[in-house]
Amino acid sequence: MHNILKKIIEKKQSDLKFLEKHTNPFLQLFSYPQEDIRLIGEIKIASPTEKSLGDSTTLIQRAIEYERSEIDALSVITEKHYFKGNTQFIPQIKEKVSIPILQKDFVIDSYQIYESKFLGADALLLIVRFLDVKTLKQFVNLCKQLGIEPVVEIHNEEDLKKSVQINTSIIAVNARNLETFEIDVDKACKLLKKVPNKFIKLGFSGIHSPREVAKYKKAGAKGVLVGTSLMKAKNISEFINGLKNYD
Repeated sequence: MHNILKKIIEKKQSDLKFLEKHTNPFLQLFSYPQEDIRLIGEIKIASPTEKSLGDSTTLIQRAIEYERSEIDALSVITEKHYFKGNTQFIPQIKEKVSIPILQKDFVIDSYQIYESKFLGADALLLIVRFLDVKTLKQFVNLCKQLGIEPVVEIHNEEDLKKSVQINTSIIAVNARNLETFEIDVDKACKLLKKVPNKFIKLGFSGIHSPREVAKYKKAGAKGVLVGTSLMKAKNISEFINGLKNYD
């Protein structure tokens, strides 16, 4: 019996070492000391304010170009009614690129989290605005159990109060007001500074130049998400490289 127990413990230790080496790739991007801010390039076909930003037939090639231009991660919007997204974009893109993928959608049911795991997303956006604390805790815990990194998105002080009660690693501040779609990067940076340092901080929206990247970094962001301006860029590589020159 003693030998069996010993073998069980040794096997468990081996499993833990494997898990330590194979942690979530999206979380890994921000888990080590870094000088450079990480860039998350977004892929979206449309939005409530931009009726046409791309075409579903070119999404795969765009994702490949993002990776070739040394973007650190991808954000893929899968909401179909207002953003013309599709959940199948995730596995299609995942098959062609090796960088982590954040799925962005409006998650209101645990089914969507299981679906995200099935699709192969590395991380999933959870928007605090329309989730109560109890539900948010449940969603974050479920994500972690399934091996998906939850990215908790906030926009105001009320969101912040809810998010700090959650066992999440990442809190993202969105400069875009989802009710009016107005963008205020300075306001977002002020809120970002109030997020406790125990969380990994990200800045979302409003990036058109290295100037906004620098603002987010100064506010404590370890990564930023670039969406509409990147989708509109005529030269993807040139635009991404330009954003990296924020010093």
